[in-house]
Amino acid sequence: MFQTRMGMQIGLVDLRYQAQTWDKERRVVAKIEWHDGEVFPRIGLMVTNSKLSAGKVVRVYNGRDEVENLINEGKNSLLWDKTSCRRFVANQARLLMGVLAYNLLQMLRQFYLHGEAVKRSIEWLIKRLIKVGAKVAYHAGRWHVRVASGVPQSGGHGKLFRCSVV
Repeated sequence: MFQTRMGMQIGLVDLRYQAQTWDKERRVVAKIEWHDGEVFPRIGLMVTNSKLSAGKVVRVYNGRDEVENLINEGKNSLLWDKTSCRRFVANQARLLMGVLAYNLLQMLRQFYLHGEAVKRSIEWLIKRLIKVGAKVAYHAGRWHVRVASGVPQSGGHGKLFRCSVV
């Protein structure tokens, strides 16, 4: 029932349940995670009508959760939902520029940050790269981030990125 993975035991339980307000029984998939050193397990419940196996249901719902997190990140850090212009074309251009910026930042996060245990947020990238005026260039088959030596934490960029300080 439980699989051990990366310091935790994961179990899936497939059951039928009917709440008082529901007109019929529904399928519930419970994901139970026992982390090392924790007293109580973490339990996630997914109510579904899918006929997929419990493991596939968990993967589908986790994938949906990740997509929703990415959308929220774009809305919160790049203000995708801000449509304050009077004309539709202006709002469309604003949204397209936001999507372009988001994709560039996603590319930096996915391919350029290496050796990181924690996935950095778009907000973190904006504060550390864009606001400090870093120059990102692709040369000789490698990405380079050039940061001015006067920037605070300029030495820290070299640890996170393969970069040169100018």
